[in-house]
Amino acid sequence: VYVLALPQSGLIKFIHKHIKGQLILLISIMVLTIFLIFYFLLKNFRDAIVENYLRATLIKQMEATKLAQKKNEDQNLAFARASHDIRAPLAGISGLIDFSYKEVAPGSDLETNLRHIDKCTDDLIGIVNTILDTSKIEAGMMQLEEVEFQMAQLLEEVVDLYHSSGAKRKVDLILDPCDASVIKFSHVKGDRIKLKQILGNLLSNAIKCTPEHGHVVLRAWAKKPSSTSSSTINSSSSNRQRLIRLLSCLSYKNKADEEEFDQVMGDPHVMEFVFEVDDTGKGIPKEKQKDLFENYVQDKETYVLKEGTGLGLGIVKSLVQLMHGKISIVDKDIGEKGACF
Repeated sequence: VYVLALPQSGLIKFIHKHIKGQLILLISIMVLTIFLIFYFLLKNFRDAIVENYLRATLIKQMEATKLAQKKNEDQNLAFARASHDIRAPLAGISGLIDFSYKEVAPGSDLETNLRHIDKCTDDLIGIVNTILDTSKIEAGMMQLEEVEFQMAQLLEEVVDLYHSSGAKRKVDLILDPCDASVIKFSHVKGDRIKLKQILGNLLSNAIKCTPEHGHVVLRAWAKKPSSTSSSTINSSSSNRQRLIRLLSCLSYKNKADEEEFDQVMGDPHVMEFVFEVDDTGKGIPKEKQKDLFENYVQDKETYVLKEGTGLGLGIVKSLVQLMHGKISIVDKDIGEKGACF
């Protein structure tokens, strides 16, 4: 048996020599531990305060947003009701004017005044209808009404409707059926009224933007649906290469749901119609194009006639999107005048 014997005095000296350093290290660890515990407790407390503050702020903002939305909805509803109430008397005035034409001598000053009143009444009815459409779109109440109709006939009607407006301003209004595909696939089913409203708005704006002796062209053709409604159509025509697509998908079925809509687009009987409205006006500055389809936005420098509410293109965009289409605008080639929608 082996025994290791250490002198007692040497062991005591060794302990006394290192005890202070060990105590200092132990105290340091304890202080650091207490500090870290206090720090994390303080941090958690502050985070809890900040979280509660943010939660309270978010709740207030949500309540304020709901209140503002409710107030806005109430205002829109009141505005729509007032506009609807205004439309009825205006329609009555228009009817009385038509009746009064029979009672006045042709070519008299009274007849001229009646025609001016009739024009103003029609303008007011148009503004009221625009406001009502805007209210319906904002409330999500605008619905598509599908009927069968002839596309070629509709295009002729809308051009004839605005031909007189163009003639008064010495602006030629031209219908270009391109490859005649709109005649071949003329029998369609879709929302005839809204499509006519879209094209009418674009033609009206184009006429306002075009100076005397200029021209406005409405082009249209049909094609097989593409994977995206904004795909480019290959064509040797330079006009078609710089198109802005307004795609109105008129089909035998109209589905709000995206999956069902994709199925419809795969139907071999479905055709995609492309429309463009091309004018020879001043054109639209590039920096203003992105805001052009917003409500109450109107580029006064572009319009030859300073009139309108600035709602037209906003409604056009909303209606196009409702019909699962797209509308946009691009710059023309250098040296070419006007804009193309």
